[in-house]
Amino acid sequence: MMHGPQPPPAVHPLRQIADDTLAMARAAQDKLTGENPSTAIHELRVALKRWRALLRLLEDSIGDETVTLRHEARLLAREFGQSRDAQTALDALADIAKPGQAEMPPLSDRTRATLTQRLEDARGAAEAERLHAQALRHLREGLDRASACTMSWRLEQIPFDEIVGALARSYRRARRRLPRDWNGADPEDIHDFRKAVVAFRYQLDLIAPLWPKVWNSFIGEVQKLRTQLGRSNDLVAFSLLIQPNQPLARWRSRLTPYIETRQQFHRGRAQALAARVFAETPRSFRNRVRAMAKAAANSG
Repeated sequence: MMHGPQPPPAVHPLRQIADDTLAMARAAQDKLTGENPSTAIHELRVALKRWRALLRLLEDSIGDETVTLRHEARLLAREFGQSRDAQTALDALADIAKPGQAEMPPLSDRTRATLTQRLEDARGAAEAERLHAQALRHLREGLDRASACTMSWRLEQIPFDEIVGALARSYRRARRRLPRDWNGADPEDIHDFRKAVVAFRYQLDLIAPLWPKVWNSFIGEVQKLRTQLGRSNDLVAFSLLIQPNQPLARWRSRLTPYIETRQQFHRGRAQALAARVFAETPRSFRNRVRAMAKAAANSG
């Protein structure tokens, strides 16, 4: 027979998530000077995004140290961001070159090959410029500081309800950044919304074990939203390269219709997904997490 109230079921321990995230960053760091630095930079930036999302979640529980570390992680990501910008443009080019564009002829193989080569050259040059000894030292020192701070935190003692409250605030933060007019929204506003969605997506991993089938479905919707926002953002970055005096300016008239068509498509998909993901109020979302935790505890 069970006596007394049961605690919430075990979710992924904060300690484990913090350690795994920093280990992911270190693994990417080790590959930066290898044969495929582009992949390593991408993996590093993903790890730093996860780390920043976790730090934001812990801000009220741990304090100002998380803010300092989050800002430092953002600076580290920027230090390796230029080569990623070129990869973003390559992703956007692949997007607009997809077959089936309504009432638009496909890009010629020659045009696509020329653009791809220019962007790959730009990525290679950026990698050579950014992967210098000083940048690598900054990264190593930053990860060392992060690990040292994490070891001093009493993550195991943070109440589950504090995690729920922080997650609900993250949900509210993203919901407040929802564009009111998707067609007329400024790209910077959509980018801010995307950043809030990315942080919220990574934080959801903490509660997925409460009820995997339900939460994994919800996480899948958030991930789809993130993907559509990311593709829209890629096209914005790509459009900057076709402006006057920019590397791809000579193709501006040719590429603009493709960019605008795909942006409209991705924004439309994002709008529909966002309406579902953020349909409930932050209070309702918080109560739902608490209710599922209680139900999982009672069934355990």
